[in-house]
Amino acid sequence: MHPRLDRFRHYQQQPQQQQQQQQQQSPQRVLFVTRRPEPRPAQEPIIVVIDDATLKAFVRCVYIVAAIFILVTSITWLAISWTEFDFYGAVPVPSFAWILLAFFLLMVMNCVPPVRRIFPINWGITICILVLIIFAGACLVGSINVLNVLAALVSALATVAIFYACGALCPQILLPGVLCTACLSCILVITLFILIVLIIFLENPIIGLVFAILLFCLITVMMPFHAQYIHGRLQIVPIFDMLYCSLTIYIHFVMLLYAINQLFFYQKLV
Repeated sequence: MHPRLDRFRHYQQQPQQQQQQQQQQSPQRVLFVTRRPEPRPAQEPIIVVIDDATLKAFVRCVYIVAAIFILVTSITWLAISWTEFDFYGAVPVPSFAWILLAFFLLMVMNCVPPVRRIFPINWGITICILVLIIFAGACLVGSINVLNVLAALVSALATVAIFYACGALCPQILLPGVLCTACLSCILVITLFILIVLIIFLENPIIGLVFAILLFCLITVMMPFHAQYIHGRLQIVPIFDMLYCSLTIYIHFVMLLYAINQLFFYQKLV
């Protein structure tokens, strides 16, 4: 009986394999010794390409969740304004206390990004922020005419829709870039902080009017940039930050609503 050809090849290749193993096991020659290790080449980034269907589903979820937040807040504030319910009398906590608590939770989400992606925690913090903002507005809308509240809600919602549509559809050459948005935002935030200090000590309605106008300008600068970020026009798709993107749209709406209400309030004083 003749031996099989594959067995013959195995025995023929075995010495070569032994030589390779011996070469691998042989100690490598040390060329030089140094205390400072040579820099290792950086690992190549892993690029994940998201198809159009996934991007559209993500954008749809972001806007649907943001619309739910806005709808719940608007209905609650309209009901309080319609019934003229004294929320501050029932819960004697000033509105700025609710705002500070919401701001603290928002900073937790900003400073600890993994929190935004852990399922029970991100929804819990988001709902807490939503409830705190509703409580803060409930302290104020009870004394405002329901028609004024409705007009402010419609104006804020229309402004959000227009600027987010511009950020999603307009050519990027017409939109503020990263550097322009960052510079304008820093200047406006510093100015708003100075105005807050002046409002606390002076209580001048003119300063409040200037604050509302600059706040409106700040949000109108940030909304197109955030829309580009959501729609993947900045080469990054925040696919795991769906809830945080929706919360950002909602906060833009609330801040615009506050600025518009301040304009109505100043018009009454005049």
